[in-house]
Order: sequence, then structure tokens, then C-alpha cells
Amino acid sequence: MKGPDFGLGGRSALVTGAGRGIGLGMARALAAQGCAVAIQDIELDVAKAQADRIAQDGGRAIALGGDIGNLDGLPGLVDATIGQLGGIHILINNAAIQHEKDWLDETPDGLLRVWRANVIAPLRLCQLCVPAFRAQRWGRIVNVGSIQQRGGNAHMLPYAMSKAALENMTKALGRSLAKEGITANLIAPGYFNTWRNREAFQTPEDVARAGKFVPLGRAGEPEDAGGLAVLLCSDAGAYITGQSIFLDGGMSAR
Repeated sequence: MKGPDFGLGGRSALVTGAGRGIGLGMARALAAQGCAVAIQDIELDVAKAQADRIAQDGGRAIALGGDIGNLDGLPGLVDATIGQLGGIHILINNAAIQHEKDWLDETPDGLLRVWRANVIAPLRLCQLCVPAFRAQRWGRIVNVGSIQQRGGNAHMLPYAMSKAALENMTKALGRSLAKEGITANLIAPGYFNTWRNREAFQTPEDVARAGKFVPLGRAGEPEDAGGLAVLLCSDAGAYITGQSIFLDGGMSAR
């Protein structure tokens, strides 16, 4: 009996915000399954270092820079992925802006900056990638949301709002693309020990304390996102689309 196929040989992926954290955890997991990966990060040197590391481990990766909020630069990311990796089969929209600020003090410019990076850029990248996905009758879109997309956060209101919009977008894409061999899903991480939360995870005691809020007893690590990303991006996950899957150690299980 043939088991589920998690292999990604012959596929190529663009992963935004993949120089560190959850994005890197997903990119490395895809590469381990044979996927060629374009690692995009606002800091090109960081992306290059991680692409080199994947190559040293026997994988194939390229590095791409640029601010994801610069919408004019998005076609170049897709073109570079196709040109250097020979095609594009997977898009992971991971890059996002997050900051803490009382919602009463938010400015229109601040709101637009978050919305541009967290919602408009992912949708635009989908628009740019879907023609290739349609031509090959195969494609995977994975958006990265947040546990805050349903719980809300008055101190990160624009971020939480943007992730709720991303969930809605994912549902629409999943339904509209389903008959074309293209799936769209969202991974909603909970409390993760990443660079973005570095102030909360400065000591082993901080990490242990965070685990008290999580039913599984620990904070998530970037590698924890890799397995789910591989499932959603491989043929093993071909019957999953339009879904938001909470990767939070059981925090949302109520």
C-alpha cells in the first residue's frame, strides 16, 4: 500500500520573511523534502546566509531582498523565483509587520503601512503566482495568520485586523481556485519563541513561563511550523483547502 506523498522534489517555492523565525522553519522543512526555495527577507544578507546554509545541507535555495510593503517590487520576486529556480509551485506569505501601540494612538499612515504589508502584498503575490499555478494545474498558497485573528488585541489592533482579513482572503481563494488544482490555506501560530518575541524569551525561565499558558506546556519553536507547511504544500495535503489551522499547542482548543 502506498502511503501519503510528502515529497516536494521538482517543486519550487517563494517564502516571504524567511530569513528567520517561522518563515525560516517552513523554508528549511520544504527544502528537506526536495523543494527549491526562494528565501525572501527585508535583510538580504540574512536571506543569503540562510540560503547558503540550505545549500550546505544539500538543498537548493536562492536569496531575495526587498521590503514586502513595497508593492512595486513584488513582480520582481516572482520573476526571480521563476527565472532562477525554473518555475514556481508554492507561495508562502509569511512576511508581516507587527508592533505594539494603543489603538487610540494609531495613525492613518501606520494603519496603511501594516495593511499594505500584511494584506495587500499577500493578495498581490497570489495574483502574480496564480497564472503559473493555473498553467501547470498545480499550486499551493499558504498564508501565515495569527492566533490574534480571532481573539483580537487592543495593543496590536492593526496587526490582529490584518490577520483576520487574511483568514477571510484564504477562504475565498480556497473556494475560487479549488477546481484548478490549487489549494489555499492559512497557518495561525500561537505563542512562538522567535526573534519577534525576543523580549519575552530572554532566559530559559522566560521560555518555561510561557509554557504555562500553553496546554502542551511549552512555547512553539520555528521548526514546529515545518511539518504543517510540508503537509499543506505536498500532495499529502491535496484535499485541504480554504482552512485556517491553529498551530498553538492547544491554546485555541476551547
